[in-house]
Amino acid sequence: MQSRFLAIVLFLALPLRAQNGAVDVLHYRIEAALPSSGSEIVATTELTVRPLKVPLAQLELDFGALPIDGVTVDGKAATYERAADRLTIAVARTTPEPFRARIRYHGKTSDGLFVQQTKYGDASAFADNWPNRARHWFPSVDHPSDKATVELIVTAPDRFDVIANGTRIETTSLQNGMKRTHWSESTPIPVHCMVIGATEFSIVRAGVVEGTEISYYLYPRDREHGIRELGRVSQILAFYSEVIGPYPYDKLALVESSTRFGGMENASAIFLDEKRIDGNGSLEELAAHEIAHQWFGDSVSQREWHDLWLSEGFSTYFTNLFYEHIAGRESFREKMREDRNRYLKAQSETPRPIYDPSITDLFKLLNRQNYEKGAWVLHMLRGIMGDGAFFDAVREYYSANRNGNASTGELRVIMERHAGQPLDWFFRQWIYESGHPVFATKWTWRDGKTVINIEQQQAGNVFRVPMTIALGEKRESIVVDERQEQFEFATEAKPSEVVLDPDEWVLWSAAATPPLSR
Repeated sequence: MQSRFLAIVLFLALPLRAQNGAVDVLHYRIEAALPSSGSEIVATTELTVRPLKVPLAQLELDFGALPIDGVTVDGKAATYERAADRLTIAVARTTPEPFRARIRYHGKTSDGLFVQQTKYGDASAFADNWPNRARHWFPSVDHPSDKATVELIVTAPDRFDVIANGTRIETTSLQNGMKRTHWSESTPIPVHCMVIGATEFSIVRAGVVEGTEISYYLYPRDREHGIRELGRVSQILAFYSEVIGPYPYDKLALVESSTRFGGMENASAIFLDEKRIDGNGSLEELAAHEIAHQWFGDSVSQREWHDLWLSEGFSTYFTNLFYEHIAGRESFREKMREDRNRYLKAQSETPRPIYDPSITDLFKLLNRQNYEKGAWVLHMLRGIMGDGAFFDAVREYYSANRNGNASTGELRVIMERHAGQPLDWFFRQWIYESGHPVFATKWTWRDGKTVINIEQQQAGNVFRVPMTIALGEKRESIVVDERQEQFEFATEAKPSEVVLDPDEWVLWSAAATPPLSR
């Protein structure tokens, strides 16, 4: 999702995976009836569940406060208990064979699914699940480590168009002013990406890229400027498919909605904030970010929340890569500078590493470290490895983990294989430790030698930094890995200037004070 300027006053405790991995939900079948008036829903969710540990006495699910009308397990009434957003169902399973738990419920949702008016006052319903708010409208294992296929069957007023994940199976008129729309996603996706959207849309067919149909679901009054503001979506999809690998889903829909984020990367059905579609700007960069998430975050999902940079850092960097592809190197470098400056400001205010297990409020993971610094981590890897090895590693990372989960450690192993060198030092200092190098430099030239003193003035750890240094037109490769170092180079004439990292491959800042005397 793109939430760089989002401030949310909401606390959600960081959850462990439900039942410590005792079950694997294979499939959700969610049936929801939206009201023709009012705001209460009537719904049924059936979960196909495989026990991973037997015997299994109970199934623990994340579920909010909606009143329950009945629970069955394999068609038979089951007892259950509720406490603090948890639903515990007696299942008494003694074998690892899958079973089905079915929960019927109703009521007005407090979060996760919003039945409310659009900015134009029209009736609508939109899901908005990230990070673990799906529990407020359907029972689930509400964690990205447990991915599943999903069917979404929505009964709504017949004037509504309904969008959801996957492929539309059918739309049926119920001849009572209502219709039922059935969508099915056959690729496993994380729960926070399972959504529905319903209102009166203008549906625009925006192109086909390698068999993937692109469509826009826009409010009728926003149709023209929505099409214009979304920009080069077909080119974005084509570029990512070429650089990363095949697009993982059957369709790509971009949907105007009431999401609280600027954009939300729901698998195959990206939701864009209705307030951003106003005819006064471009949504292309936002669209590029959310489309990149289809590969990174949706198809390859982080195994745990603290590895969110594997979603947000990748999407931030690949957005910038699209502009390198379409507009050239200088456009790309300018975007990387902007990301560096945002990170530097945030780090000065709240120092923290990318991987920060001290964070327990999920929304605080939406920070500059996971987004902008995460993008710079990938950029530095590219600089160390070279384009060929780096992009080969990215393609293997995607292929190896497609439709599954990954961790930073798994990414490191793949990067090391393609880099041909250990990278534990790199990941340790850039992911698990806080900050960045702060360089102070001083140079002199005498008797055909240029002497450069470099000091790392940041507090805390000393960084190991492979980098290039420019001595006028001449380039030299160095590795800075001590608090104070001196480098000598033979130069017949005095260089016009000496520049650290002239091609901007390293995340660093300049010291405000000169280096210590040597």
